[in-house]
Amino acid sequence: MIRALVFDFNGVLADDDPIHMQAFRRVADEEGLSFTDEEYMEKYLPLNDRDCFKILFAEHHRPLTLEQVNQLIDRKGVYYFRQIAEKNVLFEEAAAAVRAAATRYPLAIASGARGTEIRHILAQGGLDDCFSAIISAEDVQFGKPHPEPFLRAHEKLKETDGSLTPAECVAIEDSIGGIQSAHDAGMRCLAIAHSYRSDRLRAANPEWVIESSGDFFPWLEKEV
Repeated sequence: MIRALVFDFNGVLADDDPIHMQAFRRVADEEGLSFTDEEYMEKYLPLNDRDCFKILFAEHHRPLTLEQVNQLIDRKGVYYFRQIAEKNVLFEEAAAAVRAAATRYPLAIASGARGTEIRHILAQGGLDDCFSAIISAEDVQFGKPHPEPFLRAHEKLKETDGSLTPAECVAIEDSIGGIQSAHDAGMRCLAIAHSYRSDRLRAANPEWVIESSGDFFPWLEKEV
């Protein structure tokens, strides 16, 4: 039985992964570091900003203090917001999918994005009131593929429905690391082939795979 849905954000609702990559690359360039598009997709896409910078610098044998990590994250955030400030970056069908889901289930977000980014984009799309809980990068100690983001989302949802179990939650994800995170949290997973091909996602054994957010409503109608 499905009793709640927990959405990833970047690459699932927000079509902003290329913007994140550009902002990350700009900061990396300023620091004399680099990565390829392929490396970003394979290594960095599922991660929060903190882990992205830690891994990038570690691979170049550059030590980082906590203060330096926070400064890098803040700088990247400035570049990111410049790109999204005046535009709606939600996938074309995402808002309709969320509104349809919200009439049936309590919804949460479990994301490696910063809370300010998530709330800004939701407000632009008129989705402020659709989610009972938002778990962002600042709310967890460990980001995906660790299960903590989804476990925290379940804890928040359980505050209003004490009998809800992780097995009754379906995570909506777009990455291999995200699918692993959801499964390790005890949730089933619907994978959306926005960031990776559907055959690549199927290799991670999600319970369902759809091609885009436009396929979400038919899936929802079938599974209700």
